[in-house]
Amino acid sequence: MKRNIITVLCALGLGAVAASCDKTDGALYSGDANKVSFLSASTSLNMEGGTLSIPVGRTSSSGELAVPVTLTATGEGYTDVFKVDGPIQFANGQGKSYAKVNYGDFSVIDPSALSVSAAGLDVNVGLAFPVSLKIEDDLLSPTKIGSVNVLASSRLGFEPVGTATINSVEGWEGAELTCEVHKAIGANVYKLIGPFGFNNFAFMIKSDGKTVICPNQVIYNHSTYGPVTMGGVTGTVEDGKIILEVTGYTVSAGSFGGGVEIITLPDTE
Repeated sequence: MKRNIITVLCALGLGAVAASCDKTDGALYSGDANKVSFLSASTSLNMEGGTLSIPVGRTSSSGELAVPVTLTATGEGYTDVFKVDGPIQFANGQGKSYAKVNYGDFSVIDPSALSVSAAGLDVNVGLAFPVSLKIEDDLLSPTKIGSVNVLASSRLGFEPVGTATINSVEGWEGAELTCEVHKAIGANVYKLIGPFGFNNFAFMIKSDGKTVICPNQVIYNHSTYGPVTMGGVTGTVEDGKIILEVTGYTVSAGSFGGGVEIITLPDTE
């Protein structure tokens, strides 16, 4: 098994964070009445409840106002999932309102990123989807922030769906194994529960049904060398099996070399 042979020195580090902030209520600037602007040119929002709310301010607060807004995205199929929920609506007395974007089943599109971070022996898993909103130039206030890049991100919840089998004969364990598998709610992301007796790890099947994304993750804790990271993974789906070609099982002191993990998921239909 891979855990018995260590060969090449290497190091690995990965981290990512995203944050957003809100502004206070009120008009942006005095001047022409009923001119509007986004409060920033970019924002990151958590996906909760099926709607994203992006703040917009106007130059006055008198009267009601409806402002059209359009959504664009470069990701394939994004505009089928993310849709503007009508014009931005300002009530009388409001200097601030929100552009509303509804989203549907995002399992049918590919995220721009799959993030995985350790949480003890478990992993937190998230997806990111970038879209853009635009207000027409003739409606803009002096700040002239007429478009905003929105990074919608979702921390996934999981539920158990059965038992997976793992052919690790040429992989980390050097044997065939079984383990519990969880599937993300609303996404084609799977999490294997302690497949090697220690850490969980997660991967995503892309919308083409053939490509697997598996970020670098800790899968084991070696009694001598410490945490073992499964890295540089290339994944495919072949004949209903998940094939993970692993560049290296690495520790702080070096590498145990590469290998192959072959995963058969339970039938969830």
